Amino acid sequence: MVLSGARGGDERYEVQWRLARALFFLGQEADSSGAKRQLHAAGISAGERAVGLSPERVEGHFWVGVNLAMFAESNGGIRGARALFWARSELKLAVKVDESYHGAGPLRVLGRIEHKAPKLLGGNRKRSRQCFDRALQIAPQNTVTLLYAAELAIDDGDRDRAISLLEQTIQSPVGLEWEFENRRDRELARALLEKLGRV
Repeated sequence: MVLSGARGGDERYEVQWRLARALFFLGQEADSSGAKRQLHAAGISAGERAVGLSPERVEGHFWVGVNLAMFAESNGGIRGARALFWARSELKLAVKVDESYHGAGPLRVLGRIEHKAPKLLGGNRKRSRQCFDRALQIAPQNTVTLLYAAELAIDDGDRDRAISLLEQTIQSPVGLEWEFENRRDRELARALLEKLGRV
């Protein structure tokens, strides 16, 4: 990977947070759970280095947080629980630094964690809704947030809200920086609307 071989990379914040971001996306696309874990673990390490270099900046906290969240998802037991708690901590720091970063990403991922984490590990749907509502105030057309909020509404039995959020997902414009996510989320929203009997 080009970034991991960058000269003086361990000492350069810009390289480390971008490496953490690249490893996050590679981990998402990996075919096996082992490969996912390995890539997200490497993303955590790069994110940690970034945080160590510039703890006052948002990127390191955010990308280490999302890699931790994905690592927690692919690991059970104590390792997964530790990663989940650490992810929540890093994302809360990211919110404090800049809640609007990456389309209100820190709020969006915190909301997802609160939705999907078991109650035993601190999951809380009310906090999840608050995170999504705030994220949508900041970035109202972010399709990832809209879809996550719709999935929460479905799980809460709020069919009308879910339908409204899914329709907004489909109607949101396709942006240059978010084209892959926008197109993917539109398809997912259509599938969910079909399950709800609206297509």
